[in-house]
Amino acid sequence: MKIGIHIPQWGEQANRRDVLDMAQAVEELGFDSVWVADHIVFPADSQTQYPYADALPFTAEEGILEPLTQLATVAGATQKVELGTSVLVLPIRHPLYVAKIVATIESLAPGRMQLAVGVGWWKDEFEMLDQRFEGRGRRMDEQIEIMNLAWTRNPFEFHGEFYDFGSTYCLPTPAEKPPILIGGLGAAALRHVRSHGDGWHVVGSDGAALATQRAQLDAIRLGLVLSTSGGMSRDPERARARLRRVADAGVDQIALNTAQPVGEFIASLEMYSRDVLPFLREG
Repeated sequence: MKIGIHIPQWGEQANRRDVLDMAQAVEELGFDSVWVADHIVFPADSQTQYPYADALPFTAEEGILEPLTQLATVAGATQKVELGTSVLVLPIRHPLYVAKIVATIESLAPGRMQLAVGVGWWKDEFEMLDQRFEGRGRRMDEQIEIMNLAWTRNPFEFHGEFYDFGSTYCLPTPAEKPPILIGGLGAAALRHVRSHGDGWHVVGSDGAALATQRAQLDAIRLGLVLSTSGGMSRDPERARARLRRVADAGVDQIALNTAQPVGEFIASLEMYSRDVLPFLREG
């Protein structure tokens, strides 16, 4: 099982020095990937409930770094660590623009990009960006088709419900086609995996739930990636036990997140590198 780390995007640590220090530490200490989340704006008067916790992990005043720009910066300061989104809200962006940015990063950092994408939940954010909230699931399916065409076939054309254009080039093509994981939980996410995904990116580290999700994924077809995002325990024994449960459930990769100042963050990475990663890999 691959182990990744969410790097800072908001608050005082969302600056060049701390972001790159942490990303370089992730690579040097033997982790497999760095991950970033996604929002573009924070509608100040929104009454929409955050679906994954009591409140968003960042405030309106803190802001949040744009994920693909951040990953491009990290790619230039590292050599091999993989680059992931958890998750990119695809329907608030034009697919050709996303395809171009991702292909550019992948061309300059070959074999390192992977995209976990989702339909989004924040209606107010869609409205502020002049994007329709309704039908976003069907729109995302078309967006994935367009991106895959842009990455594998030039020239190409597309004629769908939401996007309709004639023969076009969108170059460069990436060194490798980045895998697209579908973010989300439940039947809707699985439908998108079945039709357009290379895997499923879920949330949580409960072994029983993950084992069920692994079985659901394998029932679609073998070889799909199961990926999850979860908390980073600061106790090595608890970390080993938790990650072993996740690995035993059939998870292929996990992106760990924690809110710590840069010094404590790197100390936690060092502890994992010394006391957790060898245990998992030997096991």
